[in-house]
Amino acid sequence: MSETIYDIAVVGGGPAGLSAALTGRIRNKNILLFEHLDFSLKLQKAHKVHNYLGIPEISGKDLMQQFVDHVLHFEPHLVKQKVVNVFPAGEGFNLLTPTDAYQAKTVILATGVVSTALFAGEREYLGRGVSYCATCDGMLYRNRDVAVISYTAEGEHEAEFLGEICRNVYYLPQYKPEQELKPERSNIVVRQQRPQKITGKDTVGQLITDKESLDVAGIFILRQSDPVENILAGIELNGEVIKVNPDMSTSIPGVFAAGDCTGKPLQISRATGQGLVAVLSAINYLDMTAT
Repeated sequence: MSETIYDIAVVGGGPAGLSAALTGRIRNKNILLFEHLDFSLKLQKAHKVHNYLGIPEISGKDLMQQFVDHVLHFEPHLVKQKVVNVFPAGEGFNLLTPTDAYQAKTVILATGVVSTALFAGEREYLGRGVSYCATCDGMLYRNRDVAVISYTAEGEHEAEFLGEICRNVYYLPQYKPEQELKPERSNIVVRQQRPQKITGKDTVGQLITDKESLDVAGIFILRQSDPVENILAGIELNGEVIKVNPDMSTSIPGVFAAGDCTGKPLQISRATGQGLVAVLSAINYLDMTAT
């Protein structure tokens, strides 16, 4: 675990998270920024952004690059890993990635939205065979059969890791690979199928796809964003999004949220504005709790 206790941990490197990180650094706070992808791939895919004030006719990729360059100039501590769990610890929070642990006094969630619906049975079997982190939970399935459902190429590395310890790994890519997938390990089997349902008794037993039923003991689901209630237990939701107050505080003291994870409209200006409000509220919280 890192010995540094950061003032604010920002989970997510889209417009909301970058806005929060920028203002936090300008206000001389020690900022920990988690971004495990390439900074909002969703925005980068936009051919043209027409409604961001003052910057007309810019591509999403160029706009995002300006955001990133601006923020990184102020040198937040950038961690290129996915946060899989956040939980209260002492006077702050621990944040776990697949390989490390970090500490922060406050947290800003800017995780975006889960872009795909949960599978039938996913929520019911979470912790009983369903996992969102192969390196965290893979050892539980040593010499057993597992499935990996991945929405990004990151999953290819996770499958290789599981191939070292599991008997068979069924890899189901839900993205278009840049080239034909040819795993180095013979026990990793690529299935071009669509998952539909997770079943079992007390624990996971089968993954039902559009083509077959796979007998597995564990299922690893790797999305760009995980359901936020699975990252931070007990946080209050409003439907599928985080419930926030006008100051972007959540139901958990010291935790704030901003951007698409708080609901519609899913707009860049809203996200950057909420990121600003969230970090100012976090700074105010730090000031109040320090006295």
